[in-house]
Amino acid sequence: MRHLRTLATAPAVALAVTLSLTAYAPAADALAPPPERTVTDPADPGASYDVRSMTLRAATGPNARASVVVRHARAVRTGDAIDLWFDLRGDRRPDVYLSGVSFSEYAAYRVRGFRKSGRDITDRGCFALKMRERRSVVRFDPDCLGRSAAFAVSVRSFRIGEGGAGSDFVPGRRQLSGRVASTATARG
Repeated sequence: MRHLRTLATAPAVALAVTLSLTAYAPAADALAPPPERTVTDPADPGASYDVRSMTLRAATGPNARASVVVRHARAVRTGDAIDLWFDLRGDRRPDVYLSGVSFSEYAAYRVRGFRKSGRDITDRGCFALKMRERRSVVRFDPDCLGRSAAFAVSVRSFRIGEGGAGSDFVPGRRQLSGRVASTATARG
């Protein structure tokens, strides 16, 4: 009988250990964000320039640039636009707003929160945007505004002149992705 009780409790113990490790995962991510993260987005038939995924990658060295690759459901066309908000300080509030219009025209602003205006920092050369085929790629210096240990991003894609009706937000309106390490190498 004692043997049967042990067998009956083994699955319960395994489940408890699994649940406690699962609960620990977000806390571990907060301490040491990964060097790469992909956020997928389901197909949105109402979106005029549908986002399918967003991949955030850490810079690979001290002078390298971090990147955000946004994959779209179709190739870029004249009139397609993209907005990105970057949290570079880890306080879950955007510090930079970048707005780009099909193919490589963009402007970057230092902001506080999800605003669309602030001090223009485009000429600093910290950010660069290219929209080609089905991808929008932003390369940037995560330390542009000061030392950055991790970053998070929010993206919106849309067509110029369509207002907010055809917009696609990833991961969601006024929501930031999970954090990614700013550089993949150890910092001193």
